[in-house]
This record gives sequence, structure tokens and C-alpha cells, in this order.
Amino acid sequence: MKKDLNPYLSVIIPLFNEQEVIPELISQLFSVCRLLNKSFEVIFIDDGSLDRTPDILKEAAKKDPRVKIAKFSRNFGHQAAFSAGLDLASGKFIITMDGDLQHPPQLIPEFLRYAEEGYDIVIGERISKSQNLIAQDKAKTTVYKLLSAITNLEFRNASDFALYSERVVRALRSLPEKERFLRGMVQWIGFKKKYLPYAVQARQYGKAKYNLKKLFALIMSGVTSFSAFPLRLAFWVGLGIFISCIVFSAYVIIDHYINPNPLIAGWATVVILISGLGGIQLMVLGVVGEYLYKMFNEIKGRPLYIVSETHNVDKERIEPTPYGVHIL
Repeated sequence: MKKDLNPYLSVIIPLFNEQEVIPELISQLFSVCRLLNKSFEVIFIDDGSLDRTPDILKEAAKKDPRVKIAKFSRNFGHQAAFSAGLDLASGKFIITMDGDLQHPPQLIPEFLRYAEEGYDIVIGERISKSQNLIAQDKAKTTVYKLLSAITNLEFRNASDFALYSERVVRALRSLPEKERFLRGMVQWIGFKKKYLPYAVQARQYGKAKYNLKKLFALIMSGVTSFSAFPLRLAFWVGLGIFISCIVFSAYVIIDHYINPNPLIAGWATVVILISGLGGIQLMVLGVVGEYLYKMFNEIKGRPLYIVSETHNVDKERIEPTPYGVHIL
């Protein structure tokens, strides 16, 4: 790649059925970026949208070559979209953000200020979310603390609103796994980090695309990608139950000979023990199955995403990565 052709800033935004927000998003984003007096590009990843999102993006790309589009052949998910954006980005600094305007574009100059001070990674840390209950915010904070304890990595109350330097992106591109959890990968690779507190804006257009099921799947992906803790926990739980069974068996024997009316006289205890042990065994199998599923996906070698269409993207400048199909 020719270095002088690279823009100063690349902004990566995944979109899925966001036709209502795109005009306002582009307006705010370009207003902020123009004030930087630096070259920039905005990379939209259309994650298989079924509404007018592709048409609106194409119109924007025709008006401004700095608007670049990669359209997925189907919906591959949030993490796949960010990975594709990182593959296509060529800026000195790369910012990833959601397209629902809950990540305020007005913070981009702040991200860049810290980057120019020498930070390779600047991560937006959520400090409030007006449309959520306090209990929900505390629950998310607790989940991130639990993730930190399990994986020995630092997770805060942050999403994918972040800035990365060129060398960070090169490091992320070099990681070959297809089950990608970007927030965990960013923590794993290291580099100098800075957290930037911000207040999450209320969604003004459309509906939230991230539900509890997707959130749980993301958490499981993070845990199983960076820690063997669930497997080790299963072993220790099994060992604890085994020891408890030995102690309980000794108690039953002693009780049988000492107590004229033994406590264990029927089938209830047997049923409880069998049900409890059976439930634990199924949970352990589920944990093992989660790891096997990730291994199965890696062994199959299927790509993380498939890009079926692009606009304003220089295909010859795209460096291949081991986890995606960039252009068909």
C-alpha cells in the first residue's frame, strides 16, 4: 500500500435495518469530521439489511467518494461487521462505532486527541444510559466485572465505541480465529490504552437490534474465547459433589445403625440425588459442548463473513485476512 494515499481517519459503522437514522447519522458524522481538517473515510458495513438501508447508502456513496460501502451476502452479525470494517480501513487511526447515534460522533475529536498523545487504543466507557433502568446498568457492570475475573483481562462498561491505531489494527487482522470477540481481542493484544467516559444517547430512530439472547451469546463467546474457567469450574463442582456424596453416604450408614428411625427411609433422597447430579452433568456437558462448537466452527474453516457488493472501495488495496471473504 502507498502510505500517502491513506486517510488520516477511518470510521467504521455496521448497519442492520437502520433506514431511519442514516441521513441524520451521515449529517452529524460529516459535520464533525470536516472540522478536523484532516482526510477521512466512512466505511459502512451493511449487515444484510432488509429495508431501504442499502439504497440510502448507495445514494450517499454516489454523492461523496469518502462514503465506502461493503454489503454482506446475508446477516453475519455485529462482530463480523466490525471485523470486515477493520479489514477495509486504511486510515492512520480507526474508529468503530454503532450506527444508531447512541455513540455520539461529537466525541471523535476527543478520541483523536488522546491518540495523538500516544495512546494506541482509546475506548469509550459508558457512564449512564437514560433509557435503561438503574438495575440494568448495574447488571451490565457486574457482568463485565465477572468477565474480567474469569478471563484475567480488563473489561469495563464499554461497547465497541473505540479508536485504534494502525498497528493495533494490523495486530487484530493477524489473529486467525473466526469466532471473534473484538472487545476481548483488544484487551488481549495489549498496547497503551485510555478510557474516555461518555453518556450514551437515547435511541431516537428505529428499534434496538441487540436483545438478551444476543447479549448472552456475546458473553458466552467472550468467556469461552479467552478462558477455560467454565471447564475448570465444572471439574471443581464435580469434585465437590463427589466429596459430598462420600460424606452423605457415611452419614446414612451411621444413621442406619444408631437411629432407630433412620432419616433415609424412602425414595425421596434417591430421587433428589439423581435429579441434582443429572442436572449438574447436563450443565457440564453444555459447557463442554460450547467449547466443542467453537472448535467445530474453526475446523470447518468457513469465513466469518462474505462481502457480496462494494462501493467506493479500492479492491486492489485490500489485504487478505484469514477469516473473511472480502470481495466476490
